Amino acid sequence: MIFRIRTKLLLYFIVLAVLLNAVAFLFYTGSEKIVSEYDNSFDKFLLLNDISQQVNSLNEKVQSFIIEEDPAFLTQYADVKKRLLHFQDQLPSELHTEKNSIAISNYKNMIDSFIEESELTIEAFHQKEINQYSFHLNEATKFAGFIHETTLTLLNNELTDYQIFYKEIEKRRNYYKLMGYSLFSSTFLLSTLLALWLSGGITRPIRRLSVAATEIARGNLMGEEIKVTTKDELKLLTVTFNQMRFNIRELVSEIKQKSELDQLLKELELKSLQNQINPHFLFNTLNTVSKMAYFESAENTSRLIEAISALLRYNLGDLNKSSTLYDEVKIVKEYFFIQQTRFGDRIEFETDIDQECLNVEIPCLILQPIIENAFIHGVESYEEGGTIGLKVYRKAETIYVEVTDNGLGMDRATLQRIRNIASGITSEVTLHIEKSHGHSTGIGIKNVIKRLQLFYKRTDVIEIESTHQEGTTFRLLLPIMK
Repeated sequence: MIFRIRTKLLLYFIVLAVLLNAVAFLFYTGSEKIVSEYDNSFDKFLLLNDISQQVNSLNEKVQSFIIEEDPAFLTQYADVKKRLLHFQDQLPSELHTEKNSIAISNYKNMIDSFIEESELTIEAFHQKEINQYSFHLNEATKFAGFIHETTLTLLNNELTDYQIFYKEIEKRRNYYKLMGYSLFSSTFLLSTLLALWLSGGITRPIRRLSVAATEIARGNLMGEEIKVTTKDELKLLTVTFNQMRFNIRELVSEIKQKSELDQLLKELELKSLQNQINPHFLFNTLNTVSKMAYFESAENTSRLIEAISALLRYNLGDLNKSSTLYDEVKIVKEYFFIQQTRFGDRIEFETDIDQECLNVEIPCLILQPIIENAFIHGVESYEEGGTIGLKVYRKAETIYVEVTDNGLGMDRATLQRIRNIASGITSEVTLHIEKSHGHSTGIGIKNVIKRLQLFYKRTDVIEIESTHQEGTTFRLLLPIMK
């Protein structure tokens, strides 16, 4: 039978699993019961200890209030009293038995009397009745002492019961230990007998397969076929092994024929890679030049190269990926540094940025094209006095980003065309402000507007204000997306 070995193993493991699970369940239920009983006993000790501590604390708060007359002690007194009443309510459910029902009832009454005397003490103190609050304070102290004595008595009773409980646990532990030894012995004996019974028909064919596999691992693929006389699964395994060895011989021959062609292809790929230059090479080169400038004490040159490298890396990124306003502002500051280096005092860059607004998500490469437009079409021709400002602030659920310049401004026709694009009225592409004038991105204002509208799924994302010969303001309205 082809399933004979699997059937034997299945029955073996079923019997073993049932036996182990049955004993494990027995151990589990027993241990759960012991833990539950232990928790109950321990909770009783904790409850009595908590009541004793709260009584002490309550008495201390009353005395502290009388001595220092600080209202803070009254607040603390109220909190302690609340906890004491809570623990008092747990007494019947936690400690009540037929033996100590009277003791528990008296214990609760003493707590009530103690709280009552404490209240009367505070009331008499407020009324400035010295004899009265002194009397009630002494009574409260006496009740506190009675409560402590009763607490010790109850604890002693519980410890006596706990000794009996501990002896019972010891008996159970010995019982479970004996059961564990018996289980181990029987399982070991049963497993040994079944293993000897099953191994005889399995190990011999497997040993032959192991020898053949070792020969294959050493590179000898020309061995003879393995013959197996059994009619179980090992026969199928042996036939498959023999077929596998034959296929390996055929594949090795085929691989040797293809290896020369693969080697030629790899050489061609290597030559192709050697003829390519990628942005990472350019970035690394700029970084190297920056370090050399720094070591040669040309710190301004080093900083300029770093700014160019950062600007280039950001501009060559994936426009389909979103960025944050923080990254956009950071790259704009690098652009400011580069232009400040080029034009010196001719152009002034001003920033007023609320740092708490910079976590908002925004499409990649939005601010730089607007800044470039303000520079190229606004103030680049100024010999002095040119100003470009960047302001970021929040109103309600919208982040405002303003780019202002005091440049040449726009005529009414150009301004209207841009506003039509911003409002979705027209899809005009030809705008003079989008023509390349040597700036680094080559991304026009229309591209910026459209990507903002698609990203936020709304048209009111930009406002433009411009006066001819006075300046221009681009204002982005970025909603805070949840």
